[in-house]
Amino acid sequence: MIQGLYTYAATALVAAALAGAGAWRVQEWRWQASTQAEAAQRAEAERIERAARDANALAQRKFNDQAAAQQAAALARINQQLGDARAHIATLSADRQCLDAGTVGLLNNIATPARGLGLRATASSPAGAPSAAAAPGAHTPNIGYASERDTARWIATCRAQYGAVADQLEQILDIEDNRERAAAALATKTAGEGAQ
Repeated sequence: MIQGLYTYAATALVAAALAGAGAWRVQEWRWQASTQAEAAQRAEAERIERAARDANALAQRKFNDQAAAQQAAALARINQQLGDARAHIATLSADRQCLDAGTVGLLNNIATPARGLGLRATASSPAGAPSAAAAPGAHTPNIGYASERDTARWIATCRAQYGAVADQLEQILDIEDNRERAAAALATKTAGEGAQ
C-alpha cells in the first residue's frame, strides 16, 4: 500500500511540476504579448506624433512661402506706386521755397542714428556722408531750403516706407498667429492622445 502511495505521490509531483511549468510558460507568453502590444502602441503613437509634427512644419513652411510671396508682391506694388508718384509730383509741384534752411535742418536731425544716415554704405561712401554724385532723378534738395517738390517727394517716400513696414508687420503677426494656432492644436491633440 505504501508502494502505491509513492506512485500516486510521484505522479502528483510530476503533474504539479508540469502544471507549474505550463502555467509559467503561459504567463511568459502573456507578458511577451503585453510587452509587444505596448511597444507597438508606443511606436504607433510616436509615428502619429511625428506625422503631425511633419504636417505642421510643412503647413508652416507653405504659409511662410505664401506670406513671403505676398510681401514681395506688396513691396513691388508700393515701389511702383512710389515711382509713379514721384513722376507725377515732378509735373505738379513747383520748385518754390516751401521750408527754410532752419526747418529743413531741424527735420533732418529728427531720429537720426548716432552713426548718421546710411548705416549700410559701401566702402567708397562712408555712412552718413553724402554721395559725391547723385544718381539722375535722385532726390537732391536745394541748398538752404526745401522746395514744394522736395517736400512732396519726402512725403511720398515716407508713405511708401510706412506702407511697406506696416505690411511686413501684418505678415509677421499672421505668421506668429498661425504658429500659435498650430502649437495649440498639437498640444490639444497630444493631450487627447495621452488621456487615452
